[in-house]
Amino acid sequence: MADTTSTSSPLSAAVDPAAPATFIFLADPQLTREDHDPSEGYRKKSCSDLNAALNSLDALNYPSNFEISCAGEPIGKINAVFFGGDLTQVGGDYDSDDQFRHTPPTYHGGKKELVVVRALYQKNFDVNAGVTLLKYDPKYFGLGNHDIQWEYHPDVGWYKGRWALDFSLAENYWRYQMWNFISQMHTGYHQPLLPHSDPIYPINWQSIDSEYGQGTFEWEDYSLNYVVDLGPVDVFQLHRYGGDSDDGRQAGIQWLKDKLEERGTTRPIIIVQHYLFSDTWENGVITPSWHDTQRDALLDILSPYNIIGFFVGHNHGVGLLPNPIPVPTKNPTRNVPEFRPGCAYNQNFALVRVTPSTMDVLYGTAANKKITWTNGASFKLPYGGQVWETVPDWNGNYFGALKDFYVDTRRVRCPAGKVIVSCGLRRTAGPDPSNRLSWEIVAAKVDDGTLKETVIAAPPAGGSYFPGDGGMSKIYVDLGPVVCPAGSAVVGVFFWQKGNRVAPGLVVRNLTTGVESEVKNTDMHQYFPATGGASDLYADTNMVSRPSGQPGVSDALQMGGVALYQKGTNRLAIKVLYK
Repeated sequence: MADTTSTSSPLSAAVDPAAPATFIFLADPQLTREDHDPSEGYRKKSCSDLNAALNSLDALNYPSNFEISCAGEPIGKINAVFFGGDLTQVGGDYDSDDQFRHTPPTYHGGKKELVVVRALYQKNFDVNAGVTLLKYDPKYFGLGNHDIQWEYHPDVGWYKGRWALDFSLAENYWRYQMWNFISQMHTGYHQPLLPHSDPIYPINWQSIDSEYGQGTFEWEDYSLNYVVDLGPVDVFQLHRYGGDSDDGRQAGIQWLKDKLEERGTTRPIIIVQHYLFSDTWENGVITPSWHDTQRDALLDILSPYNIIGFFVGHNHGVGLLPNPIPVPTKNPTRNVPEFRPGCAYNQNFALVRVTPSTMDVLYGTAANKKITWTNGASFKLPYGGQVWETVPDWNGNYFGALKDFYVDTRRVRCPAGKVIVSCGLRRTAGPDPSNRLSWEIVAAKVDDGTLKETVIAAPPAGGSYFPGDGGMSKIYVDLGPVVCPAGSAVVGVFFWQKGNRVAPGLVVRNLTTGVESEVKNTDMHQYFPATGGASDLYADTNMVSRPSGQPGVSDALQMGGVALYQKGTNRLAIKVLYK
């Protein structure tokens, strides 16, 4: 069989939890109409010039004059751009043609503001606004108070398009327009009864708080908060602020709790929102509509999780780096840094690089279309001692094709008093049917790694397999990693049926109570191959062992997670987290 090194995923680009992720953070471009504010021309030009400077970023090296872990290295690929709100000054502006005539995908939104936002940041936008497009994709948009304000608004309501004379209240015009923009960018859905178009920057429906598969048009129904998996870190976009229920908007708190619980307490998480967590004013007010009680309620929800940074806007000045925020505030046990690089229309931005062990953040500005770095810092991440191991060898250790194989769902358990020091895939043998994909582990003594023994699934197999017929020709491979929660140890592995996919699971034991439980990753946003199931895949049987004798890596690391991945074009392989 032939192997290459390409990787594909039909729902989003495959992400590697061990590879660095690099993104740009922008806040407050706040494009405004010329008749509303004479600075409109300045802001448009300033953001355009900033884009021109940023477009050379991937060809530069990280600066060497700051204490960062990647100093002097090439910056390379930019994986994403995130926005911290206030894309516009006044809700995108009003255009009667857009209100009554244009339907997706020709809807532009606004006459000055949102059109310019899209010309600056949306790929393949067909309006010539005389600006430079920021070339990096995907882009993930968030809204701020200026985007959804009601104090100034047109005299007419938003036309909902469902029947004649079906208009919103005039004061809600901007809210409908800007939430529709978020929905159209990330889900492709617009007004009811109008055609769906492909999203510009798609987010799978299970990663966005929206109606099943559709985004939302009625902005009171869903929060449109979302999460993006960048590999070593998840980025949550909470728009104005997490828990925002002003003016009838859904707060999205239950969605946030559910998604955080899915990812577990060790997964690194970044929070992006518009309002800042610092700078409390008099009487507990942080902003006119974001109070310290609301902030503390959000921090209480976040406190059990591995939050590594808050990226915010709103205050156009450049914040301290770092600016520690106690989490939780009522009984602080740790600080999470807040990052506020300043407003984009003053040509300010942040560049962020995250690995499994570090986060580097740089503040920069642009003048004359050239980048100047103004500050930088490096942060050691909690649980950062973890190492994802693979076996890259292209030897004869494989079997398949898997179209004639089934998935063995029995647990493979570590003997008492030992830990898993090596893990791999195998073809079930012995008295059981030999046409099944199963696990193999090597266990050793906890203290010195001696008395190694190989463990496989114990008979009888019985009905412990799937699918019932057709073999793996109907089964796809899930790419979501599963990680052991803090305070527990891995004592076993298994396969489980995740819809029409095979996915790994862990058996873990709580170190305090001794209670055992199963841990699974239920997120559905990545798999391979694109079509045809696992028919033409081969299973790589190289054992993945914990690292030993490597500089800076402890020989006492223990298994903390596992993931399936695509090795070349036609092999199913595993990567194992040791921490």
